[in-house]
Amino acid sequence: MKSLSPYRTTVASFSASKPRPSEAGSEYDAGEYILALASLHDAGPSTVDVSDGGLAAAALSDHSVAIYDASEGRVVRTIGGAHGGPISGLEFVPGAADGQRPSRRHRVVSSSRDGTCRVWDAATGSPVATLRLDREGESALCLSVGYGGALCAVGTDGARVSFFDLRPGGDGTPSGSLMGSYVDAHTEGVNAVRFGEVSDPRDPSTTRTVLASAGEDGLAVIHDPSAPGEEEALVSVLNAGAPLRRVDFFGPSMEGLCCLTGNETASVHAWDAAQTVSDLGGAGLRRALSDAADAASGAVGRAGSDGGGGGGGEMSVEYLVGCTWTSLPPGGDRALHLLGGNSRGDGYLFRVDADRITPALHLRGGHAGCIRDFCWIAAPDG
Repeated sequence: MKSLSPYRTTVASFSASKPRPSEAGSEYDAGEYILALASLHDAGPSTVDVSDGGLAAAALSDHSVAIYDASEGRVVRTIGGAHGGPISGLEFVPGAADGQRPSRRHRVVSSSRDGTCRVWDAATGSPVATLRLDREGESALCLSVGYGGALCAVGTDGARVSFFDLRPGGDGTPSGSLMGSYVDAHTEGVNAVRFGEVSDPRDPSTTRTVLASAGEDGLAVIHDPSAPGEEEALVSVLNAGAPLRRVDFFGPSMEGLCCLTGNETASVHAWDAAQTVSDLGGAGLRRALSDAADAASGAVGRAGSDGGGGGGGEMSVEYLVGCTWTSLPPGGDRALHLLGGNSRGDGYLFRVDADRITPALHLRGGHAGCIRDFCWIAAPDG
């Protein structure tokens, strides 16, 4: 397992002095916690100019959004007071191609528990559009942008998936109008939504867009948003058996779905056939990952409690962060990778194959606390 130290470190926010015990929670209110990340590269690497490939955005705990040039380790701008409540999700929308070069008018979309999603101009930090849920007091828990930036899906605590129009009008500004909602797919809050561009394994040139929604009810539901109604849009339903908090498509044709639960378990599924491929060890996953990471790094036994994973000893992997379909090293075979971490700030990236899970990277020295999210950026050398 390769060990990596930080290439660049960018401070989102900092205080001149550490808070006194009586000021518990002040770091959170001051924006010192990063709740979500997004990058321009993850939004559309094939359509992004190389000079913009390092752009990333972070949702801070003081309801602001910071935009970074992560390749240089600097804050480009901060959008203070972006929302009136905690920010629950972020996503970049790459600018449309203009002639031979992609447009640099990129946008960032943020969702919030204040019941709105907002579209921001990444270059200026100016608001472009506001998307409002139509139920009083309903919170936006997550978002995903699909169809080349034309449609925004928003999961809510009211068990709904709402759709907003991001197509540019005559003045180039999206209307942000509510187009409709799926109301029957879930019985509890929708914690994650994800658009996927999937292809026919028999004809990779044929693609279609599907949407995965994941809820507190433990269901991952696949929809075809091009269908005229919710019933016609239903493709398949998967039951993970525990509240879901993240879903990601993977595979050469994006035929797989990786689900992460609030119980710190993970599972992989063939979504079109509604079949579970593997539960990745169930409740013993974190212990198995910890043992694999320790064996790869030559660690022998750690003092402390077992952290609920069984087997004794302080675990190297205490929680799961997310999964990604990528190649390591770049240019190699693509595979499903799973990121886990611990309260000491270490991150461990594992390659997930059909017959084994292999430690790939140990990310160390970059954090002093829990890792909440991750994204990929383009390095200056491409």
